[in-house]
Amino acid sequence: MNRISLITGLASLVIVLFTGLPLFGQVTPEQRLTEAYRLEREGKASLAITQLTALLDSKSLDRAGIGKAWNLLGLAFEDQGAFRESRHAFEQSIQAYEGLSHARDLAMALDDFGELYALTGQFDLAVRMMERALHLYESVEDHAGVARASSYLAGALFSQKKIREGKKNLTRALKELRLTNEHSYDDLAALASLQGWLAQREGDIQASVSNYQQSLDLLRMNHGEESTFTGWAYLLLGQVRALTGDLSRSLTEMDKGRAILGRTLNNRDPRFLSAELAYARVLDQAGRRSEAASIRTNAESQWKTLQNTQCLACTVSAKAFR
Repeated sequence: MNRISLITGLASLVIVLFTGLPLFGQVTPEQRLTEAYRLEREGKASLAITQLTALLDSKSLDRAGIGKAWNLLGLAFEDQGAFRESRHAFEQSIQAYEGLSHARDLAMALDDFGELYALTGQFDLAVRMMERALHLYESVEDHAGVARASSYLAGALFSQKKIREGKKNLTRALKELRLTNEHSYDDLAALASLQGWLAQREGDIQASVSNYQQSLDLLRMNHGEESTFTGWAYLLLGQVRALTGDLSRSLTEMDKGRAILGRTLNNRDPRFLSAELAYARVLDQAGRRSEAASIRTNAESQWKTLQNTQCLACTVSAKAFR
């Protein structure tokens, strides 16, 4: 290729790459926030944190934008297992929204904060935040929000073994979902997973497997294979399939899930450690006791380290419950 052809080719490449895109100097704070959201959703937490930190430091956002940025930062830190930083970010988000007429955004931040506390086993705090989020969605007659908050609340209540209250919220979530088209695959997957848990508890194992399979299919469709959500769905499906006696298929699904979680989470994240302990239990059932013991011992050791370093019992600011 001669020099003129090379220059022409490079010029064409530049045109292809940048046609229709804003110039770097013209990128608005809102566009940067949207890009950070995309990065967080794609599991690129480190890049999202860098982008969001720079955006907050620039002081170019209004209060609603600041609330959104801190909320995304809380999610990104949670993805990395940095729970103290995540908690601080969620508190900042709620503080930014207070006094604004942004009930939906505040409700989403409260739901996300509640999910962090559910993840770390602090279900009383999680329920209180989720209940406040639900009331906010109700105040603006947001059926999709009510459905989402009710499903989150059902999951937290089930984790506390408050089955009757959990079923009530799950029923409401399903009812509210029929009143709106503003739901996502994630919303449907969460509800299918909750129905799977309930069916398992009530002894309908085949229905439970079917629900967990539906949840997995929806998450794979929305997030692909290399996602924490997908990895966790494989774990749940494999765990309940073990109850059918198909231990070989159960271990295959669980091993696939824990491999995905191993690539998308750090090895001290509660989700990863819970996956390891669940896998060890099924290995025991399959007679692979030496392998199970090794995995269990390592996971329990990491869990103790997590409890000592991440301050999981720290309480939340009272501002979250106003």
